[in-house]
Amino acid sequence: MAGRVKHIKSGLAFGFSQFVVYAVFGLLFYGGGWVIEESCETNTLGATECSVDPKDVFIALFAIFFGANHAGMAMSMGPDMGKAQLAATKIFKIIEQPSKINAIAMDKDPSLKKLKKEDVKGQIEFKDVWFRYPTRKNEFVLRGLSLTIEPNESVALVGESGCGKSTFVNLMMRFYDPDFGEILLDGVNIKEYNLHDLRNAISLVMQEPSIFNYSIKDNVLYGKTDAKNSEILNATNIANCNEFIEKGQLDTLDDSPAALLQEMENSK
Repeated sequence: MAGRVKHIKSGLAFGFSQFVVYAVFGLLFYGGGWVIEESCETNTLGATECSVDPKDVFIALFAIFFGANHAGMAMSMGPDMGKAQLAATKIFKIIEQPSKINAIAMDKDPSLKKLKKEDVKGQIEFKDVWFRYPTRKNEFVLRGLSLTIEPNESVALVGESGCGKSTFVNLMMRFYDPDFGEILLDGVNIKEYNLHDLRNAISLVMQEPSIFNYSIKDNVLYGKTDAKNSEILNATNIANCNEFIEKGQLDTLDDSPAALLQEMENSK
């Protein structure tokens, strides 16, 4: 019984809403006819003349009706438009925010030191480094970290999630700069090096690497754009990924070590 009453109420509400629409339409036509009738007079010859053209009245009626209808539909999208405007404001705020570490601008800075891989000895030193991420200003991830890693020394950073293991690498690659303290490579602050040279001298393999929707060859070439096929094969071999590439586990990529070897044979 309650369900039937609910459906009856819904039907009556829908019917009333439709009645209002057509009632307004009818009133507009009635009002238009009344305006035309009031403007008509009988002349001396017995003919009826109207100062208001019926065509103009109906044009005005349709303009009012359809204009109000579409204005109502547009107003129903008001909340969505507000959300879109707010989202766009946040996006453009991020886009327009100047980068603190601008690799392109740094390439044009003659005061930065050039760094060749063959000249790197590999001594890494963190001196009283304090760091917090820009999105978490109230929480320091590193608090006065001081650490020295000598050349040819293997060091493992062990700890629970969030203790700063990835942060250590991010700072070394200059994805971020420390809030306090300094990071040295072979006794020189890494801020004094050309950024591209610094990153080119460090090999980084992330826990969850990002694979771009291109060939394997193109993905490897991101690390060295002018690499030869032999260098690409050597890189995939060192990374121990030849086996699963050959098995087709990267089905979105069209190259494989076998394809690269065939390309090398064809280029001889």
